[in-house]
Amino acid sequence: MLYLPEISFHTKKSLYGNSINPENQINMKKIVILLLLLSHAVIAQTQQENLQELLNRKQYNQIVAFADQLQAADSSDYQTMYLIGQAYEGLLRYRDAYRFYLHCLSIDSTQVELLNTTGRMAANLGRTQEAESYFLKIWETDTTDFYANYQLARFYVQSGNDWQAIAYYEYLLEHDPNNATLLRAVGDCYNRLNNKNVAFDSYWHAFQNNKENAGLASTVVNTLLPLAYEDKIERALEVCDTALVYNPGNKTILQNKGMTFFTGKRYTEADSIFTILLAQGDSSYINIKYSGCSRYYAGKHYVAIETLEKAHAEDPSDIEVCLLLGSALGRTYDRKRALELFEWAEEEVLPQNLAYMAYNTYMDLLLQFRADTYVRDGRQQEAAAIYYQQWLTTKQRDKLSQIWSVYGPTDLGRLENDDVRARYMFVNVLVATEMANNQSNSGTLAFVRRRLIQFRDDMFFRGIKEHPMIAPDNRRSTISETRLQELIQQLPESNPQRE
Repeated sequence: MLYLPEISFHTKKSLYGNSINPENQINMKKIVILLLLLSHAVIAQTQQENLQELLNRKQYNQIVAFADQLQAADSSDYQTMYLIGQAYEGLLRYRDAYRFYLHCLSIDSTQVELLNTTGRMAANLGRTQEAESYFLKIWETDTTDFYANYQLARFYVQSGNDWQAIAYYEYLLEHDPNNATLLRAVGDCYNRLNNKNVAFDSYWHAFQNNKENAGLASTVVNTLLPLAYEDKIERALEVCDTALVYNPGNKTILQNKGMTFFTGKRYTEADSIFTILLAQGDSSYINIKYSGCSRYYAGKHYVAIETLEKAHAEDPSDIEVCLLLGSALGRTYDRKRALELFEWAEEEVLPQNLAYMAYNTYMDLLLQFRADTYVRDGRQQEAAAIYYQQWLTTKQRDKLSQIWSVYGPTDLGRLENDDVRARYMFVNVLVATEMANNQSNSGTLAFVRRRLIQFRDDMFFRGIKEHPMIAPDNRRSTISETRLQELIQQLPESNPQRE
Protein backbone atom coordinates (compact mmCIF):
# COMPACT_ATOMS: atom_id res chain seq x y z
CA MET A 1 0.00 0.00 0.00
CA LEU A 2 1.18 3.56 -0.72
CA TYR A 3 1.77 5.63 2.43
CA LEU A 4 1.74 9.41 2.27
CA PRO A 5 3.38 11.80 2.53
CA GLU A 6 6.61 9.90 3.21
CA ILE A 7 8.24 8.68 -0.01
CA SER A 8 11.37 6.45 -0.38
CA PHE A 9 13.32 5.78 -3.57
CA HIS A 10 15.15 2.54 -4.52
CA THR A 11 18.37 2.58 -6.58
CA LYS A 12 19.00 0.08 -9.38
CA LYS A 13 22.33 -1.52 -10.31
CA SER A 14 23.91 -0.78 -13.68
CA LEU A 15 23.29 -3.30 -16.46
CA TYR A 16 26.70 -2.72 -18.00
CA GLY A 17 30.08 -4.22 -17.08
CA ASN A 18 33.53 -2.56 -16.94
CA SER A 19 34.38 -3.70 -20.50
CA ILE A 20 32.29 -0.90 -22.02
CA ASN A 21 34.04 2.33 -22.98
CA PRO A 22 33.31 4.96 -20.28
CA GLU A 23 32.15 7.49 -22.87
CA ASN A 24 29.89 4.94 -24.56
CA GLN A 25 28.73 3.81 -21.16
CA ILE A 26 27.62 7.38 -20.34
CA ASN A 27 25.79 7.68 -23.67
CA MET A 28 24.10 4.34 -23.20
CA LYS A 29 23.01 5.38 -19.73
CA LYS A 30 21.50 8.55 -21.12
CA ILE A 31 19.62 6.57 -23.74
CA VAL A 32 18.36 4.07 -21.18
CA ILE A 33 17.32 6.85 -18.82
CA LEU A 34 15.52 8.62 -21.67
CA LEU A 35 13.76 5.42 -22.67
CA LEU A 36 12.80 4.75 -19.08
CA LEU A 37 11.44 8.28 -18.69
CA LEU A 38 9.47 7.98 -21.92
CA SER A 39 8.18 4.57 -20.88
CA HIS A 40 7.23 5.91 -17.47
CA ALA A 41 5.45 8.87 -19.03
CA VAL A 42 3.50 6.59 -21.35
CA ILE A 43 2.62 4.26 -18.49
CA ALA A 44 1.64 7.22 -16.27
CA GLN A 45 -0.52 8.67 -19.04
CA THR A 46 -2.26 5.36 -19.59
CA GLN A 47 -2.62 4.89 -15.84
CA GLN A 48 -4.23 8.29 -15.41
CA GLU A 49 -6.62 7.66 -18.30
CA ASN A 50 -7.66 4.34 -16.77
CA LEU A 51 -8.18 5.91 -13.35
CA GLN A 52 -10.16 8.79 -14.86
CA GLU A 53 -12.39 6.32 -16.70
CA LEU A 54 -13.01 4.40 -13.47
CA LEU A 55 -13.77 7.67 -11.69
CA ASN A 56 -16.22 8.71 -14.40
CA ARG A 57 -18.01 5.38 -13.95
CA LYS A 58 -17.88 5.88 -10.17
CA GLN A 59 -15.93 2.67 -9.72
CA TYR A 60 -14.33 4.07 -6.59
CA ASN A 61 -13.48 0.74 -4.96
CA GLN A 62 -11.41 -0.33 -7.98
CA ILE A 63 -9.37 2.87 -7.80
CA VAL A 64 -8.74 2.39 -4.09
CA ALA A 65 -7.67 -1.22 -4.72
CA PHE A 66 -5.28 0.04 -7.39
CA ALA A 67 -3.83 2.58 -4.94
CA ASP A 68 -2.74 -0.22 -2.63
CA GLN A 69 -0.42 -1.51 -5.39
CA LEU A 70 1.37 1.79 -6.07
CA GLN A 71 5.02 2.30 -5.26
CA ALA A 72 6.48 5.23 -3.38
CA ALA A 73 7.76 6.75 -6.62
CA ASP A 74 4.19 7.08 -7.87
CA SER A 75 3.49 9.60 -5.12
CA SER A 76 5.12 12.31 -7.20
CA ASP A 77 2.40 12.02 -9.84
CA TYR A 78 -0.01 14.84 -8.99
CA GLN A 79 -2.85 13.71 -11.24
CA THR A 80 -2.78 10.12 -9.98
CA MET A 81 -2.80 11.24 -6.35
CA TYR A 82 -5.69 13.63 -7.04
CA LEU A 83 -7.76 10.94 -8.75
CA ILE A 84 -7.24 8.59 -5.80
CA GLY A 85 -8.31 11.37 -3.43
CA GLN A 86 -11.50 11.83 -5.43
CA ALA A 87 -12.18 8.08 -5.22
CA TYR A 88 -11.90 8.15 -1.43
CA GLU A 89 -14.18 11.18 -1.37
CA GLY A 90 -16.69 9.29 -3.51
CA LEU A 91 -16.67 6.52 -0.89
CA LEU A 92 -17.27 9.15 1.82
CA ARG A 93 -13.89 8.28 3.34
CA TYR A 94 -13.09 11.94 3.89
CA ARG A 95 -10.07 11.45 6.13
CA ASP A 96 -8.29 9.35 3.47
CA ALA A 97 -9.32 11.77 0.74
CA TYR A 98 -8.01 14.68 2.80
CA ARG A 99 -4.63 12.91 3.20
CA PHE A 100 -4.25 12.58 -0.58
CA TYR A 101 -5.35 16.14 -1.23
CA LEU A 102 -2.82 17.43 1.28
CA HIS A 103 -0.13 15.50 -0.54
CA CYS A 104 -1.23 17.05 -3.82
CA LEU A 105 -0.89 20.47 -2.20
CA SER A 106 2.71 19.61 -1.30
CA ILE A 107 3.30 19.07 -5.03
CA ASP A 108 1.39 22.12 -6.30
CA SER A 109 -0.28 24.58 -3.92
CA THR A 110 -1.45 26.96 -6.65
CA GLN A 111 -4.32 24.88 -8.06
CA VAL A 112 -7.61 26.65 -7.24
CA GLU A 113 -9.64 23.49 -7.74
CA LEU A 114 -7.37 21.61 -5.33
CA LEU A 115 -7.59 24.35 -2.70
CA ASN A 116 -11.36 24.29 -2.94
CA THR A 117 -11.50 20.49 -2.71
CA THR A 118 -9.10 20.40 0.24
CA GLY A 119 -11.11 23.10 1.99
CA ARG A 120 -14.31 21.15 1.47
CA MET A 121 -12.73 18.00 2.95
CA ALA A 122 -11.43 19.94 5.95
CA ALA A 123 -14.92 21.33 6.55
CA ASN A 124 -16.44 17.85 6.34
CA LEU A 125 -13.94 16.64 8.94
CA GLY A 126 -14.79 19.55 11.25
CA ARG A 127 -11.44 21.27 10.76
CA THR A 128 -13.05 24.64 10.24
CA GLN A 129 -9.96 26.81 10.71
CA GLU A 130 -8.03 24.79 8.13
CA ALA A 131 -10.99 24.88 5.76
CA GLU A 132 -11.31 28.65 6.15
CA SER A 133 -7.60 29.12 5.38
CA TYR A 134 -7.91 27.22 2.08
CA PHE A 135 -11.01 29.15 0.97
CA LEU A 136 -9.43 32.47 1.95
CA LYS A 137 -6.33 31.58 -0.05
CA ILE A 138 -8.55 31.15 -3.13
CA TRP A 139 -10.30 34.46 -2.39
CA GLU A 140 -7.02 36.31 -1.88
CA THR A 141 -5.91 35.42 -5.40
CA ASP A 142 -8.87 37.48 -6.70
CA THR A 143 -11.23 39.14 -4.22
CA THR A 144 -13.67 39.97 -7.01
CA ASP A 145 -13.94 36.40 -8.26
CA PHE A 146 -17.53 35.16 -8.12
CA TYR A 147 -16.68 31.54 -7.35
CA ALA A 148 -14.26 32.45 -4.54
CA ASN A 149 -16.83 34.69 -2.81
CA TYR A 150 -19.59 32.15 -3.30
CA GLN A 151 -17.50 29.32 -1.84
CA LEU A 152 -16.61 31.41 1.20
CA ALA A 153 -20.27 32.31 1.72
CA ARG A 154 -21.27 28.64 1.56
CA PHE A 155 -18.45 27.72 3.94
CA TYR A 156 -19.62 30.25 6.53
CA VAL A 157 -23.19 28.96 6.21
CA GLN A 158 -21.97 25.42 6.93
CA SER A 159 -19.92 26.76 9.84
CA GLY A 160 -22.98 28.45 11.36
CA ASN A 161 -21.66 31.97 10.77
CA ASP A 162 -24.57 33.44 8.85
CA TRP A 163 -23.52 37.07 9.27
CA GLN A 164 -20.20 36.35 7.56
CA ALA A 165 -22.00 34.46 4.82
CA ILE A 166 -24.39 37.37 4.26
CA ALA A 167 -21.44 39.72 3.76
CA TYR A 168 -20.11 37.65 0.87
CA TYR A 169 -23.56 37.02 -0.64
CA GLU A 170 -24.40 40.72 -0.54
CA TYR A 171 -21.08 41.58 -2.18
CA LEU A 172 -22.06 39.29 -5.06
CA LEU A 173 -25.56 40.80 -5.16
CA GLU A 174 -24.06 44.26 -5.67
CA HIS A 175 -22.98 43.05 -9.09
CA ASP A 176 -25.96 40.78 -9.75
CA PRO A 177 -28.93 42.16 -7.73
CA ASN A 178 -31.57 39.93 -9.33
CA ASN A 179 -29.82 36.59 -8.87
CA ALA A 180 -32.58 34.39 -7.42
CA THR A 181 -30.16 31.79 -6.03
CA LEU A 182 -28.16 34.39 -4.11
CA LEU A 183 -31.30 36.15 -2.88
CA ARG A 184 -32.70 32.89 -1.61
CA ALA A 185 -29.41 32.09 0.14
CA VAL A 186 -29.50 35.47 1.89
CA GLY A 187 -33.11 34.79 2.90
CA ASP A 188 -32.08 31.45 4.38
CA CYS A 189 -29.37 33.17 6.44
CA TYR A 190 -31.75 35.77 7.85
CA ASN A 191 -34.33 33.07 8.50
CA ARG A 192 -31.85 31.15 10.65
CA LEU A 193 -31.03 34.41 12.43
CA ASN A 194 -34.77 34.70 13.17
CA ASN A 195 -35.06 37.96 11.24
CA LYS A 196 -38.20 36.84 9.45
CA ASN A 197 -39.14 40.15 7.85
CA VAL A 198 -35.77 40.62 6.12
CA ALA A 199 -35.78 36.93 5.18
CA PHE A 200 -39.18 37.38 3.54
CA ASP A 201 -38.01 40.42 1.59
CA SER A 202 -35.14 38.37 0.15
CA TYR A 203 -37.40 35.42 -0.67
CA TRP A 204 -39.97 37.73 -2.27
CA HIS A 205 -37.33 39.38 -4.46
CA ALA A 206 -35.96 35.95 -5.41
CA PHE A 207 -39.44 34.74 -6.38
CA GLN A 208 -40.02 37.75 -8.61
CA ASN A 209 -36.99 36.59 -10.60
CA ASN A 210 -37.80 32.86 -10.53
CA LYS A 211 -41.55 32.42 -10.51
CA GLU A 212 -41.44 28.91 -11.93
CA ASN A 213 -39.63 27.57 -8.84
CA ALA A 214 -42.26 25.75 -6.75
CA GLY A 215 -39.91 25.19 -3.83
CA LEU A 216 -39.11 28.88 -3.63
CA ALA A 217 -42.80 29.76 -3.84
CA SER A 218 -43.51 27.44 -0.91
CA THR A 219 -40.75 29.08 1.12
CA VAL A 220 -42.18 32.54 0.39
CA VAL A 221 -45.65 31.52 1.59
CA ASN A 222 -44.45 29.71 4.71
CA THR A 223 -42.32 32.71 5.68
CA LEU A 224 -45.02 35.26 4.95
CA LEU A 225 -48.01 33.75 6.75
CA PRO A 226 -46.68 34.14 10.34
CA LEU A 227 -45.81 37.81 9.71
CA ALA A 228 -48.04 40.73 10.68
CA TYR A 229 -48.46 42.15 7.16
CA GLU A 230 -52.00 43.38 6.52
CA ASP A 231 -52.00 42.11 2.95
CA LYS A 232 -50.25 38.80 3.68
CA ILE A 233 -53.21 36.62 2.66
CA GLU A 234 -53.60 38.32 -0.72
CA ARG A 235 -49.85 38.21 -1.39
CA ALA A 236 -49.58 34.56 -0.38
CA LEU A 237 -52.50 33.62 -2.63
CA GLU A 238 -50.87 35.57 -5.46
CA VAL A 239 -47.67 33.54 -5.02
CA CYS A 240 -49.59 30.26 -4.95
CA ASP A 241 -51.64 31.06 -8.05
CA THR A 242 -48.54 32.21 -9.94
CA ALA A 243 -46.60 29.07 -8.98
CA LEU A 244 -49.53 26.87 -10.03
CA VAL A 245 -49.45 28.41 -13.51
CA TYR A 246 -45.93 27.03 -13.93
CA ASN A 247 -46.56 23.88 -11.84
CA PRO A 248 -50.20 22.84 -12.39
CA GLY A 249 -51.50 20.52 -9.68
CA ASN A 250 -48.37 20.80 -7.54
CA LYS A 251 -49.44 19.29 -4.20
CA THR A 252 -47.12 21.37 -2.06
CA ILE A 253 -48.36 24.62 -3.56
CA LEU A 254 -51.97 23.50 -3.27
CA GLN A 255 -51.33 22.71 0.38
CA ASN A 256 -49.78 26.16 0.82
CA LYS A 257 -52.88 27.68 -0.73
CA GLY A 258 -55.10 25.71 1.63
CA MET A 259 -53.07 26.91 4.63
CA THR A 260 -53.29 30.48 3.34
CA PHE A 261 -57.09 30.27 3.22
CA PHE A 262 -57.07 28.72 6.70
CA THR A 263 -54.83 31.45 8.12
CA GLY A 264 -57.13 34.05 6.58
CA LYS A 265 -60.14 32.33 8.24
CA ARG A 266 -61.61 31.52 4.85
CA TYR A 267 -62.43 28.06 6.09
CA THR A 268 -64.82 26.89 3.38
CA GLU A 269 -62.24 27.66 0.68
CA ALA A 270 -59.52 26.02 2.77
CA ASP A 271 -61.61 22.87 3.13
CA SER A 272 -62.19 22.73 -0.62
CA ILE A 273 -58.41 22.67 -1.23
CA PHE A 274 -57.66 20.02 1.40
CA THR A 275 -60.60 17.92 0.16
CA ILE A 276 -59.15 17.99 -3.37
CA LEU A 277 -55.76 16.85 -2.07
CA LEU A 278 -57.32 14.02 -0.07
CA ALA A 279 -59.36 12.94 -3.10
CA GLN A 280 -56.13 12.81 -5.11
CA GLY A 281 -54.73 10.33 -2.63
CA ASP A 282 -52.53 12.71 -0.66
CA SER A 283 -53.48 11.59 2.83
CA SER A 284 -50.62 13.38 4.59
CA TYR A 285 -51.35 14.38 8.16
CA ILE A 286 -51.49 18.10 7.43
CA ASN A 287 -54.21 17.57 4.82
CA ILE A 288 -56.28 15.36 7.12
CA LYS A 289 -55.90 17.68 10.10
CA TYR A 290 -56.67 20.95 8.36
CA SER A 291 -59.52 19.50 6.39
CA GLY A 292 -61.16 18.62 9.71
CA CYS A 293 -60.22 21.92 11.35
CA SER A 294 -61.50 23.91 8.37
CA ARG A 295 -64.83 22.09 8.44
CA TYR A 296 -65.16 22.66 12.17
CA TYR A 297 -64.48 26.40 11.99
CA ALA A 298 -66.80 26.67 9.00
CA GLY A 299 -69.58 25.41 11.28
CA LYS A 300 -69.75 21.95 9.66
CA HIS A 301 -69.29 20.15 12.95
CA TYR A 302 -70.88 16.84 11.98
CA VAL A 303 -68.92 16.60 8.70
CA ALA A 304 -65.69 17.55 10.50
CA ILE A 305 -65.81 14.55 12.82
CA GLU A 306 -64.68 11.99 10.23
CA THR A 307 -61.41 13.71 9.32
CA LEU A 308 -60.75 14.88 12.89
CA GLU A 309 -61.14 11.25 14.03
CA LYS A 310 -58.54 10.16 11.46
CA ALA A 311 -56.15 12.91 12.50
CA HIS A 312 -56.60 12.08 16.18
CA ALA A 313 -55.95 8.39 15.53
CA GLU A 314 -52.74 9.28 13.67
CA ASP A 315 -51.47 11.74 16.28
CA PRO A 316 -53.25 11.60 19.66
CA SER A 317 -50.84 14.21 21.04
CA ASP A 318 -52.13 16.98 18.77
CA ILE A 319 -54.03 19.09 21.31
CA GLU A 320 -55.85 21.21 18.72
CA VAL A 321 -57.27 18.15 16.96
CA CYS A 322 -58.25 16.56 20.26
CA LEU A 323 -60.14 19.64 21.43
CA LEU A 324 -61.91 20.31 18.14
CA LEU A 325 -62.94 16.66 17.86
CA GLY A 326 -64.34 16.77 21.39
CA SER A 327 -66.20 20.00 20.67
CA ALA A 328 -67.64 18.63 17.40
CA LEU A 329 -68.86 15.50 19.17
CA GLY A 330 -70.30 17.59 22.00
CA ARG A 331 -72.16 19.77 19.52
CA THR A 332 -73.65 16.77 17.69
CA TYR A 333 -74.27 13.28 19.05
CA ASP A 334 -71.74 12.10 21.61
CA ARG A 335 -71.34 14.41 24.60
CA LYS A 336 -70.09 11.57 26.79
CA ARG A 337 -67.09 10.90 24.56
CA ALA A 338 -66.55 14.63 24.16
CA LEU A 339 -66.11 15.04 27.91
CA GLU A 340 -63.82 11.99 27.99
CA LEU A 341 -61.62 13.59 25.32
CA PHE A 342 -61.45 16.83 27.30
CA GLU A 343 -60.47 14.97 30.46
CA TRP A 344 -57.82 12.97 28.60
CA ALA A 345 -56.46 16.13 26.95
CA GLU A 346 -56.20 17.87 30.33
CA GLU A 347 -54.46 14.97 32.07
CA GLU A 348 -52.31 13.48 29.31
CA VAL A 349 -51.73 15.97 26.48
CA LEU A 350 -51.56 19.45 27.98
CA PRO A 351 -48.97 18.56 30.67
CA GLN A 352 -46.57 17.70 27.84
CA ASN A 353 -46.83 21.30 26.63
CA LEU A 354 -46.10 23.07 29.92
CA ALA A 355 -43.02 24.67 28.43
CA TYR A 356 -44.98 26.35 25.64
CA MET A 357 -46.78 29.68 25.82
CA ALA A 358 -49.70 28.04 24.03
CA TYR A 359 -50.55 26.06 27.17
CA ASN A 360 -52.81 28.75 28.65
CA THR A 361 -54.51 29.31 25.31
CA TYR A 362 -55.33 25.64 24.86
CA MET A 363 -56.36 25.27 28.49
CA ASP A 364 -58.80 28.14 28.11
CA LEU A 365 -60.15 26.56 24.91
CA LEU A 366 -60.53 23.21 26.67
CA LEU A 367 -62.53 24.82 29.50
CA GLN A 368 -64.66 26.70 26.98
CA PHE A 369 -65.50 23.53 25.05
CA ARG A 370 -66.18 21.61 28.24
CA ALA A 371 -68.57 24.30 29.47
CA ASP A 372 -70.36 24.42 26.10
CA THR A 373 -70.80 20.65 26.25
CA TYR A 374 -72.17 20.89 29.81
CA VAL A 375 -74.78 23.40 28.60
CA ARG A 376 -75.92 21.01 25.86
CA ASP A 377 -75.98 18.19 28.39
CA GLY A 378 -78.25 20.16 30.73
CA ARG A 379 -75.52 20.71 33.34
CA GLN A 380 -75.94 24.48 33.56
CA GLN A 381 -74.43 24.97 37.00
CA GLU A 382 -71.18 23.21 36.02
CA ALA A 383 -71.04 25.26 32.84
CA ALA A 384 -71.61 28.52 34.70
CA ALA A 385 -68.83 27.65 37.17
CA ILE A 386 -66.33 27.35 34.30
CA TYR A 387 -67.50 30.53 32.58
CA TYR A 388 -67.28 32.40 35.89
CA GLN A 389 -63.75 31.19 36.60
CA GLN A 390 -62.67 32.29 33.13
CA TRP A 391 -64.27 35.68 33.68
CA LEU A 392 -62.49 36.13 37.02
CA THR A 393 -59.20 35.39 35.24
CA THR A 394 -59.67 37.48 32.10
CA LYS A 395 -62.50 39.94 32.86
CA GLN A 396 -63.58 39.49 29.27
CA ARG A 397 -67.15 40.58 28.55
CA ASP A 398 -67.87 37.58 26.37
CA LYS A 399 -67.29 35.32 29.38
CA LEU A 400 -69.73 37.46 31.36
CA SER A 401 -72.29 37.09 28.58
CA GLN A 402 -71.85 33.32 28.67
CA ILE A 403 -72.56 33.24 32.41
CA TRP A 404 -75.68 35.29 31.88
CA SER A 405 -76.79 33.08 28.99
CA VAL A 406 -76.98 30.14 31.42
CA TYR A 407 -79.10 31.89 34.10
CA GLY A 408 -80.15 35.32 32.94
CA PRO A 409 -82.93 34.75 30.42
CA THR A 410 -84.97 32.48 32.73
CA ASP A 411 -88.29 34.01 33.91
CA LEU A 412 -88.47 34.58 37.65
CA GLY A 413 -91.68 32.62 38.00
CA ARG A 414 -90.07 29.51 36.52
CA LEU A 415 -87.20 29.26 39.00
CA GLU A 416 -87.25 25.91 40.75
CA ASN A 417 -86.23 26.80 44.33
CA ASP A 418 -84.51 29.35 46.55
CA ASP A 419 -81.06 28.04 45.65
CA VAL A 420 -81.64 28.54 41.94
CA ARG A 421 -83.26 31.92 42.67
CA ALA A 422 -80.13 33.00 44.59
CA ARG A 423 -77.88 31.99 41.69
CA TYR A 424 -80.12 33.78 39.23
CA MET A 425 -80.01 36.95 41.37
CA PHE A 426 -76.19 36.88 41.55
CA VAL A 427 -75.74 36.61 37.78
CA ASN A 428 -78.15 39.43 36.97
CA VAL A 429 -76.60 41.68 39.60
CA LEU A 430 -73.12 40.83 38.29
CA VAL A 431 -74.09 41.72 34.73
CA ALA A 432 -75.78 44.96 35.86
CA THR A 433 -72.75 45.98 37.93
CA GLU A 434 -70.12 45.23 35.30
CA MET A 435 -71.95 46.40 32.17
CA ALA A 436 -74.02 49.37 33.33
CA ASN A 437 -71.82 51.90 31.54
CA ASN A 438 -71.60 49.97 28.29
CA GLN A 439 -74.23 51.50 26.06
CA SER A 440 -73.60 48.93 23.31
CA ASN A 441 -75.28 46.37 25.57
CA SER A 442 -78.30 48.53 26.29
CA GLY A 443 -80.71 45.87 25.00
CA THR A 444 -79.35 43.23 27.37
CA LEU A 445 -79.22 45.72 30.24
CA ALA A 446 -82.84 46.77 29.66
CA PHE A 447 -83.76 43.09 29.93
CA VAL A 448 -81.67 42.74 33.12
CA ARG A 449 -83.40 45.84 34.54
CA ARG A 450 -86.82 44.25 34.11
CA ARG A 451 -85.60 41.09 35.85
CA LEU A 452 -84.18 43.07 38.79
CA ILE A 453 -87.48 44.97 39.11
CA GLN A 454 -89.21 41.58 39.40
CA PHE A 455 -86.79 40.67 42.23
CA ARG A 456 -87.37 44.04 43.97
CA ASP A 457 -91.14 43.62 43.81
CA ASP A 458 -90.86 40.02 45.02
CA MET A 459 -88.75 41.17 48.00
CA PHE A 460 -91.42 43.78 48.83
CA PHE A 461 -94.24 41.26 48.81
CA ARG A 462 -92.17 38.79 50.83
CA GLY A 463 -91.22 41.50 53.32
CA ILE A 464 -87.45 40.98 53.14
CA LYS A 465 -84.75 43.67 53.02
CA GLU A 466 -81.87 41.48 51.79
CA HIS A 467 -81.81 38.75 49.17
CA PRO A 468 -79.32 35.83 49.23
CA MET A 469 -77.00 35.34 46.27
CA ILE A 470 -74.87 32.35 45.25
CA ALA A 471 -72.00 32.80 42.81
CA PRO A 472 -71.24 30.08 40.21
CA ASP A 473 -68.29 29.04 42.39
CA ASN A 474 -70.78 28.55 45.28
CA ARG A 475 -69.68 31.58 47.30
CA ARG A 476 -72.61 33.09 49.18
CA SER A 477 -73.47 36.76 49.73
CA THR A 478 -76.51 39.06 49.96
CA ILE A 479 -77.78 42.24 48.30
CA SER A 480 -79.89 44.84 50.07
CA GLU A 481 -83.12 46.28 48.73
CA THR A 482 -81.45 49.71 48.64
CA ARG A 483 -78.50 48.51 46.58
CA LEU A 484 -80.86 46.68 44.22
CA GLN A 485 -82.81 49.90 43.66
CA GLU A 486 -79.58 51.80 42.91
CA LEU A 487 -78.65 49.25 40.23
CA ILE A 488 -82.10 49.48 38.67
CA GLN A 489 -81.79 53.25 38.36
CA GLN A 490 -78.42 52.91 36.58
CA LEU A 491 -79.82 50.68 33.85
CA PRO A 492 -81.62 51.85 30.69
CA GLU A 493 -85.40 51.39 30.64
CA SER A 494 -85.48 50.20 27.02
CA ASN A 495 -83.33 49.36 24.04
CA PRO A 496 -82.81 52.65 22.10
CA GLN A 497 -82.15 50.70 18.90
CA ARG A 498 -85.78 49.47 18.90
CA GLU A 499 -87.26 52.90 19.37
